[in-house]
Amino acid sequence: MPRLPRAPQQALLLPAALALTLGLSACGGDGNDAAEAPTSPAATTSATAPPSPPASNPTEADGADEPEPSRTARPSRTARPNRSTLAPLPPQPLLAKPARAHLLDADRMPTVADDLPWTDAAKGDGSRPVGACQKASLFDIGAIRTTERRFTTADGSATAVQVLGRFADRSSAYRAAEVLMAWRADCAERLSSPRAKVGEARDVPVRTGFGTVYAATYGERPADGARATALGVVRKGSWVSVVEVATDERRWPRGRNPARQAVRRIAATFRAS
Repeated sequence: MPRLPRAPQQALLLPAALALTLGLSACGGDGNDAAEAPTSPAATTSATAPPSPPASNPTEADGADEPEPSRTARPSRTARPNRSTLAPLPPQPLLAKPARAHLLDADRMPTVADDLPWTDAAKGDGSRPVGACQKASLFDIGAIRTTERRFTTADGSATAVQVLGRFADRSSAYRAAEVLMAWRADCAERLSSPRAKVGEARDVPVRTGFGTVYAATYGERPADGARATALGVVRKGSWVSVVEVATDERRWPRGRNPARQAVRRIAATFRAS
């Protein structure tokens, strides 16, 4: 058989070199692989965030010398208010007149007769009941302060007494005056006298406050005679005054009531209060 002619050596080396080159390209990486590699979050943020503008003045940028805006602190809804910040209570009004200014003097207390003037018998604290129908004193029914003035005639045939009581407020004074008048209802039974008689309560017209009066008779007729008396009640604001005028029945003035006149004069003392 005839032999084929041998290929030149250079022709055999070219295909081998080409195959080697393709193998190296598949196993190794070039510069484009670095661009496709995943990046870290820090690198992504720094790459995408816009650069902050440079501060023209480092001091203003830091805010070291810039004063902070004032803020008004709002109190908590559950916190109690500070008592030191509460407005003080207004001063209480002073009484225009002292208590004794509402007690009648001897020359102002109406008499049972023109020839029987009054003289001051004694001053007291008002701790005793006034009149035959009263069960207790003003102090016992709620007065916070009481005072009294008693009168008598030179012969002792007539007596008079006025008690003044101050109560905590108008309502207390009103209730006390109602109690005084309520005692009148069963007074005749409590006097235990066959001739005891208690008259109806009648309002007394006064320019200030309220006034009421009623009469009573009790005791035996012979000898020194029965006792005639009249009791009046004056109420003004937180004040209550009780006045009684008493004498022998045969000496009781006709056509007038000294206790009724006393109520009007007592009420007049409160006009300037």
